[in-house]
Amino acid sequence: MNWDDMRFLLAIAQAGSLKGAARQLGVDKTTVSRRLRAMEQGLGQAVIEVGGAGLTLTEFGRSLHRHAEVMRDEMQAVNALAQVGPETQLGTVRLTAVPLVINHMLLPYLPEVQAKSPGLRLELISEARDLSLLRGEADIALRLARPTEGGQAVLARRLGELEYAAFAAPGAASSPWISYEPRMLYLSHAEAIAKAAAADGTGPVSVNDAETLFQMVCAGHGRTLLPRIVGSHDARLVEVPFAHGSLPKREVWLMVRKELRDLERIRLVVAWLDRVFADLRS
Repeated sequence: MNWDDMRFLLAIAQAGSLKGAARQLGVDKTTVSRRLRAMEQGLGQAVIEVGGAGLTLTEFGRSLHRHAEVMRDEMQAVNALAQVGPETQLGTVRLTAVPLVINHMLLPYLPEVQAKSPGLRLELISEARDLSLLRGEADIALRLARPTEGGQAVLARRLGELEYAAFAAPGAASSPWISYEPRMLYLSHAEAIAKAAAADGTGPVSVNDAETLFQMVCAGHGRTLLPRIVGSHDARLVEVPFAHGSLPKREVWLMVRKELRDLERIRLVVAWLDRVFADLRS
C-alpha cells in the first residue's frame, strides 16, 4: 500500500459512501470503487462492508484506518515544515479563534505584526467551531477554555483571562437581556445571562455566537454580558449594573502544533499574541 491508497480509505470512511468519497477526492465514483477493489485484493482482506447505514469499515479496516490517520498527520506536518519560503519570505501562519476574539482583540493590533514581520502572511480563520490543529486546519489556535485535544502533539499554555461585564447601548440599561440558545448554557457567561434573564426578562431573540450578540447590543436591541476589554473599547456601549451574582471569567489558551514551534514565523506570531494580551490586561 502507499499514501494514495490511504487517501482513498480515509475519504471512504469519512463520507460513508463511494459517491461522497469521490466528491471529496475530486474523482468519479468508478475510480473510487476500482481503487477500493484493488486495495482489498492487494491486502487479501475486506476493508469495507455494506450495511444498513451504508459503507462501514470492517475490523481490519478500522485498524488500517488508524494507521492511515497517523500517515495523514505526518504528511501534513511535513508539508507544513516545507512551507518555509526564501529568506525574504517567512511563510504563512494560519491562526484560528472565535469571531469576537479576532474582530475585537486581534485586528486592532494587526498593523504591529505586519510592520515588524515583513514577509509574514497571516491567515486569520474566524470560526465559532474549534478547528483541529492535528488535522492541519490551523497552525495556532486561541481557545476560551482549557484545551482537551491534541495530547503531546500540541503545545498549550494559558495566555490570559477575560473578565465579563454587562453592557448596553446608551439609554438601554433596563432593556431585556439578549441570551444564548439553551444548548450553550454550559458556558459560564451564557449561564449567567440566562439567570439574569429569568429574573429581569429576556428578549425575543437568542443567539449562538458572541459576535452576533455583540452586534445586537450595539444596535440597541438589549443588554448582555461581554468581555470587558471588548465592551469598554466600543463607544457605542456603556457598562451597566449586574445584580445577579458574581460576573464570570473565561481563560484564554494558546495552542500550537508541536512540530511547528521552532519555525521563525510561528515564534513571531506567538510573540505578537503575548504582546497583544499583555497590552489588553494593562
